[in-house]
Amino acid sequence: MAREYEAYTGRGATIAAIVVDAPGQNAAMVEKLALPFPILSDPDGQGAIKPRAVWDEVGQTATPAIVVLAPDGREVYRYAGVDFMDRPNDDAILDALSSLGLPAAETPAGTIAHLDPRPGSRATKLEQLAVYMRGVRFAAMALAGRARDPFDRAEAERTSRMAERYVAAQGATLRLVDQHAT
Repeated sequence: MAREYEAYTGRGATIAAIVVDAPGQNAAMVEKLALPFPILSDPDGQGAIKPRAVWDEVGQTATPAIVVLAPDGREVYRYAGVDFMDRPNDDAILDALSSLGLPAAETPAGTIAHLDPRPGSRATKLEQLAVYMRGVRFAAMALAGRARDPFDRAEAERTSRMAERYVAAQGATLRLVDQHAT
């Protein structure tokens, strides 16, 4: 969504991610990835996550999901993923937004400033993310080649494509971070 941010705001979207992590961790993620939208904290899921039925009770966290709400609160699009990498392509989300016929939203200039970024203990440095995702892509391709079941093969291929998108996005993110640093 960060790469296509203007396409989203051009269709009237206001984007916010909502996670269980602490505000400092969210601020660190926004800063690291030069995100043009905020990541909000809902530690117990009561504020937004559970009411939208995207809570993973076992993991005590949000299910990766994208929910598009109309201005009246009506849900017009939902995608619930299976893990942190599982995201849809932008097309379906942008189509749902277009169907609302909203005027363009203001696009803030640059990233949102945060007061106290504090990366979590398991945070991956931005420079390491592409290497990690290349490994995911390679492993997924190997699994796709070994899979006997068509569904397993398709899932492995889908994971490989998602990792490719992350690697491509990381190059753009590094350029944005460099621009903000200068």
